Amino acid sequence: MSAAVLGLIQAFRLLRGRLVAGGPLSVLSVLSIPFLPAARQLTPSPMSAVLGRPKSILVIAILVIGFFTLFPWSYLSGLSSAETFDTWTNKRPNGVILILLSPKRIQQATLALRNVEDRFNRRLKYPYRLVMVEGEYEEVTEVQKERIAHITEGRAKFTEIPKSQWDAPASLNQSLMDASIEKIGLVTHYEEHRVRRGIARLVDVSIPADVQISQRLDTDVEFHCDVAYDPIQRVIDNNALYGFVQIIPDGEWVQPTLASNVSAFMATEKDNFPLDANHRFVWRGDENVAKALRGEAGNPEWTGLCMYNNFEISHRSIWENPIYTRFFEFLDRAGGFFYERWGDAPVHSFGIAMTLRKDQVVQFTDMGSVTIFQCTGITIDDQRSSYQHQGWGFICPVESSSCTCVQEEKFKSFKDGAEGWFDA
Repeated sequence: MSAAVLGLIQAFRLLRGRLVAGGPLSVLSVLSIPFLPAARQLTPSPMSAVLGRPKSILVIAILVIGFFTLFPWSYLSGLSSAETFDTWTNKRPNGVILILLSPKRIQQATLALRNVEDRFNRRLKYPYRLVMVEGEYEEVTEVQKERIAHITEGRAKFTEIPKSQWDAPASLNQSLMDASIEKIGLVTHYEEHRVRRGIARLVDVSIPADVQISQRLDTDVEFHCDVAYDPIQRVIDNNALYGFVQIIPDGEWVQPTLASNVSAFMATEKDNFPLDANHRFVWRGDENVAKALRGEAGNPEWTGLCMYNNFEISHRSIWENPIYTRFFEFLDRAGGFFYERWGDAPVHSFGIAMTLRKDQVVQFTDMGSVTIFQCTGITIDDQRSSYQHQGWGFICPVESSSCTCVQEEKFKSFKDGAEGWFDA
């Protein structure tokens, strides 16, 4: 803390002591502070005394105003000024942190909750919804429940979704599903198909009806740096409906018919899309947007880009939009979540491109990023924070006492792909 600020604090303490001790006339007694003019003899009338010394009163007013303006309140709490304001006013948006998990990943989720609490949510105090499939909650032990309740200060609530909204539709061919999984090879268990389908149908996973905005996290997410602001509030402040960190290309070979099915859907809805929807994010130029709207586009016309959604913040109006609802139902009937490996990230990205303008989406440029094989953090305006999957060595751009990262030179040229949305 600077000497000037310390001097200001000492002067204010002396001022306060004299005001408290001196009674109604004590306002004038502060004029004997060494760096102020000497006090005159007090007159019998307090008001006339005050009016007789306007310059001295002005000095006092400047001193008090200067103290409250310059004093580093965050020094007392260890938080930034924005954080201190949020904490003291106890105001935050009506949001929720959403984690979709299975009993097999409860330990990962517990570690993730501890990390999220430590990095930002113990201050912000958003509630959690831990979403499981009907019947799975019974597999969570009492010890695990108590541990999660302790970590989250009782703000975590388990909710279940009906199996009918989770399992493969009865109309799908089981032998085709088994053959497709074996052919693709990347996905070796049926559960991951269900998870991707469940996330793609985000609004149906028990977000409370009165909650308008949610932050979805993976069960094994890990933030390597303190987050010095409220991510949900940042989306709101930017008048946005969706927030993301990184854009990456998704694998076409595991979802060979996704783009053609999306195009087929668009042909049935071409008159319903907003005129300023950002179609060019997912289709290569205006010519191929027109082709997609005619139902004639496929993988060659698809950019392959998607917002990597193991961290995403979204307003529920996106998923409740009738266009997105019909879009999901169209894809669900086609069966690609199970016949192939249609991912929740590209499905969300197609839906967002159909319904949102560029300015309705915000990117977290200071949150770091994750890819399949490597991760890195980036810094903007000296705000440093990073996240990815548990156990991965993370790279920070600058040494920081608020981070626990591994510094490596080779990731300095990392790109977050945001131009794919904003420059489309």
